[in-house]
Amino acid sequence: MLKRPTDVTQLDGLVRYSRSVALSRLALVAVLVLLLMSFAPWGISALGVVEFGLYFGLFMATEVALRDPDPVKAHKRLALQSDILMLLLVGNACWMAVQIRLWEGAQYQVEAALLAISVLLFAALRVHLTRVSYLIGVVPPSLTLVWIAVDWSHPFQLDHYTLAVMLFVAAVLLVTARQQATDRALTRTARDLTRNNVALTQAMHEAKAANRAKSELLAVASHEIRTPLNAILGFARSLRGEPLTPRQAELAAGVVEGGEQLNRLLDGILDLARADPLRAKLDIAPVDLRTLARSVVRVWSSHARAIGVSLILEDADPALSFHVVADLVRLEQTLVNLVSNALGAVSAGGKVTLRLAGAVQGGDLRVLIEVADTGPPIPADERLKVFEAWEQTERGRLQGGTGMGLKICAQNLALMGGEIAVGPAEGGAVFWFAFAAPIHRPASTPVSREKGQPGEIRVLAAEDNAANRRVLALALENAPVSLTFAEDGALALDLWRTGAFDLILMDVNMPVLGGRDAVREIRRAEPAGTHIPIWMLTANVFPEDVARYREDGADGVLRKPLDVAALYALLADVAQVRFAAT
Repeated sequence: MLKRPTDVTQLDGLVRYSRSVALSRLALVAVLVLLLMSFAPWGISALGVVEFGLYFGLFMATEVALRDPDPVKAHKRLALQSDILMLLLVGNACWMAVQIRLWEGAQYQVEAALLAISVLLFAALRVHLTRVSYLIGVVPPSLTLVWIAVDWSHPFQLDHYTLAVMLFVAAVLLVTARQQATDRALTRTARDLTRNNVALTQAMHEAKAANRAKSELLAVASHEIRTPLNAILGFARSLRGEPLTPRQAELAAGVVEGGEQLNRLLDGILDLARADPLRAKLDIAPVDLRTLARSVVRVWSSHARAIGVSLILEDADPALSFHVVADLVRLEQTLVNLVSNALGAVSAGGKVTLRLAGAVQGGDLRVLIEVADTGPPIPADERLKVFEAWEQTERGRLQGGTGMGLKICAQNLALMGGEIAVGPAEGGAVFWFAFAAPIHRPASTPVSREKGQPGEIRVLAAEDNAANRRVLALALENAPVSLTFAEDGALALDLWRTGAFDLILMDVNMPVLGGRDAVREIRRAEPAGTHIPIWMLTANVFPEDVARYREDGADGVLRKPLDVAALYALLADVAQVRFAAT
């Protein structure tokens, strides 16, 4: 296994390197001191002891650096101390080599040269953070080695020994200078990589924090928008059951239709904000495109009249059924964006036409939907970038906005395997999209439920919002249901313990005790062999939320705004289970 290189740009790397140098040299210098004490005068031996002390000082400097609470400051101090100690170590060793050379004259010239060579090689091959550090290490032993090799009785007479030493010094300096340049470049690279890694780590933490904040914002938006929307739709649906004038009935129907459309658009926007477009999936269900087109035109007609624009639905194939299996939310989102974009481009007195056409191909229906307007035309060179976010065409600059709506349309059609484009129209522009979808063929005979079964379904509903309690009561006022309300999870828990219920509808965000805690407590305290159906009735219905509810022990989820058909289907299932057991 390859040993990981030491990064001396970091405190721990510099400490490990400096400590290893000190410990290895301490052992070698200790042997040298013993030899000097045995064969050399006390003055030379004393220089050996000083050398040992300097290496011990380097070792102690690493220990002090490890205990410094500021690693950056400790690294700088240790790097400076290492350079100073290296200068003292090299200088002392060179002076010792000179003293050995002078001690017995030429007799110890080789020994002195060997000591100087050892110092030179050690200093030259050491890791140096700067050029100054390298010069401190190699200049004294190089000069010392040349001084030892020169015959000072004839200083200008170069013999083969002197030349060999000079060539050796030159070779060492040439090779190690290139090595040290490479080492310094690698050190700078390692330092830059470390800084980049720190910056990347910080950016990653910030991105995670931003993602958490976005998720929390979406959860709050989902809950805070859907909760009042649930009340609006609930009251409007109940109002349609009251005796109304034709005008009042039309207005009530418009409120319900617009609220349902707003709810679906909210789902699409929140899903788009949460999901990766590359990993998004379609939510396939039966859709009547003709009914959808009429609904969009009806909802936007009042706005069109207010700005003096005529909004028209053109049914090109009135005899053709437009019942298909497709993603209702994405289709409605695309239609609404195109219609609102067209209305924003047309001035008073203009016209917007939504045209629906199709052709049957095997078991699929090829659908073509056009939204033509009499606004400013879009030049050919701008038609491709009109579906890019933040790209502004001349028409876009007149309307304002960011272009995100058309970008969403393009993403939706790409996901559905369709195509979208814009072209010229008489007096304006026409946006169109086309796709193929399987034709929906409903069963010939609907499934019927038995009626008139005796008894009522006992339902406990935990809901802290008064308007939502009223909506639920209105939705069930004509159903064979005995409805009991609890304003928080703790009260729901008490009522469950003292009463007999067939179904619990549990909100999530409640005071005193939340819905999830209440569900867990019910499942914990439930008698063995019993299991009361618990369905969460909440605006927080992201997939991860639903997974958590099921982990808590919930049997399913009903979303807000309340889907009355889904609620009645649940009640029918509960009734079937209850009466089958009696």
